[in-house]
Amino acid sequence: MGRHYNGDVDGKFMFAVQSSDAHERFGAVELDQDYIPYVVYRTSYAEICSELESIKKKGHVDKVEKMFDKETGWNAEIKAKYSVTDEDLSEYADYQIGIQLKEFFDDHPDIDECRFDAEI
Repeated sequence: MGRHYNGDVDGKFMFAVQSSDAHERFGAVELDQDYIPYVVYRTSYAEICSELESIKKKGHVDKVEKMFDKETGWNAEIKAKYSVTDEDLSEYADYQIGIQLKEFFDDHPDIDECRFDAEI
């Protein structure tokens, strides 16, 4: 337990007295992060399924899938032809992520968490 730092030097910050930026006193500079680390726990499985069902019920997924049955991409004209909105595309994209998370847990019943880094 406690806060650690890892890399070319490893250690643990002293509890309740040492700041996470203590290395800056010695010339360390904070780097811009290009990724956000995430974890999804198996305990969120019901929430994943519920959110997928909610998105599906709104009709966004069906509208976009109908468009993609005939088209390989989209632009304003194609979206108008199929009455697809930016919200439909956004919800469809999120639905795909949700499916990926659900399938991960379905395919790995002995794993309790899914970890990944998302580019910023």
